[in-house]
Amino acid sequence: MRKIYPKLLFLISVVFLSSCAKKMDEAYIPSYINIDEINVLTTGSQGSSSSYITDAWVYLDGDDRGAHPLPSRIPLLAEGEHLVKIAPGIKLNGVVGTRVPYPLLEPIEVDLNLIKDSVKNLNINAKYRSNSKFEMIEDFESTNIKFETTTNNNATFRTTHSTTDPSDYIFEGVHSGGGFLTEKNNAFQIVTKQMFEELPKQGVPIFIELDFKCSTTIIVGVMSYGADGIGVSSNLIYLPPTDIWKKIYINLTSTISYDTDAFRYKFLISADHNPSLEESNILIDNFKLIYRDIQ
Repeated sequence: MRKIYPKLLFLISVVFLSSCAKKMDEAYIPSYINIDEINVLTTGSQGSSSSYITDAWVYLDGDDRGAHPLPSRIPLLAEGEHLVKIAPGIKLNGVVGTRVPYPLLEPIEVDLNLIKDSVKNLNINAKYRSNSKFEMIEDFESTNIKFETTTNNNATFRTTHSTTDPSDYIFEGVHSGGGFLTEKNNAFQIVTKQMFEELPKQGVPIFIELDFKCSTTIIVGVMSYGADGIGVSSNLIYLPPTDIWKKIYINLTSTISYDTDAFRYKFLISADHNPSLEESNILIDNFKLIYRDIQ
């Protein structure tokens, strides 16, 4: 019988293990997709294209590959032809720890030829789902403003103008909505003129979108009306002061769905004067009330 020397066995083992390790390393080399941002495209009936998409929820051939903050280079352990779906994600109610796909935007699907250790740069433009119903849009560009002051208001409510106001008083276009408070006129409150009577329940996604900038806290609330016709107000969210324009997506789904006693609604925007300032202001634009029409 031929004798196998220990050194030869050692060399054979090293070559075999190195070959296996190389194959394993190659198996775990990812392909990459790179997404810098996701923009939203709108039609004329959908209002402003203003958006704040913070995340890309990625699916590979239907399998969840997680949520990735933007901008992001996303590794995918795959190569060749694959279907990649990207769902635009938001911070629900502006909360950092509550990130979800925005249910009113259509996920984007692309067929990609993925190559290991190579990057595919994707330019993503999202659109609202075809069954998204825009119940209200207020961009303050028309003279027929869809908000009015309540009896609780003693502050000034007006549209700002690009030629007479500071540039940061206007988000886009020529006008935005403005509330101006002082120590004497220290309470601001406006309400939608329209009474909304057909908002969906049963867990149908419904949201308020809003651009805002303020030197005092804004309170977005809802006035709910039952069969007795008496309105009951409740606060939905508090928006803290910010010296830059921000976008918020306010989730109304549970508020509307589980309020079984109310069937009609109005929406409120309120603020109190910031006593540390001579004048405090709230600036708003692109108020949208949207839901998924699943009928």
